[in-house]
Amino acid sequence: MLYSQKSIPVVLSFFAAVGIASSAMAADQAPAITAAPKLNIGVVDKDKVVTGYPQAQKAAEDLKRSEDRVHKLIEDSNKQYEEAKASKKPQAELESLQKRLQTSIDKEVKDIQTKAQGLETQLESDIDGAIKAEAAARKCDAVFVKQAVLVGGTDITDGVVKRLGVAKAAATK
Repeated sequence: MLYSQKSIPVVLSFFAAVGIASSAMAADQAPAITAAPKLNIGVVDKDKVVTGYPQAQKAAEDLKRSEDRVHKLIEDSNKQYEEAKASKKPQAELESLQKRLQTSIDKEVKDIQTKAQGLETQLESDIDGAIKAEAAARKCDAVFVKQAVLVGGTDITDGVVKRLGVAKAAATK
């Protein structure tokens, strides 16, 4: 038992010496570490881009008018139904009227949803194109949404808004 107690420290010191020697040899053979290339990171405030893009504002106004038109259609439909009910129309006629009015409302809502999806797709395409063009002009390696970046980055928002305004002006000529 005495023998094994004395040999453990000797074995441990041997492994420690071998480990230190291995580390020194590996350090001599390791390739030199070079600094990572500096990246040019752009940031863009999409909320500011959308509020500064006249087409987005126009689309929002158009959709608001469409929404108001649907609300008016619903109110008029409810009024027609209540008038028919008050004039003691037969239940079958009331049900038929309700189906017709609901079909009209559903069609209008579906048309508005289709229009909104088309506008959203077009606006996103325009905005993404302007962001890519501005990033290329400023030689940005990557662009992040400004709200996701705590520190750093080159703000390209104003350039994107300017590009969208120029693109709209060119499209109207």
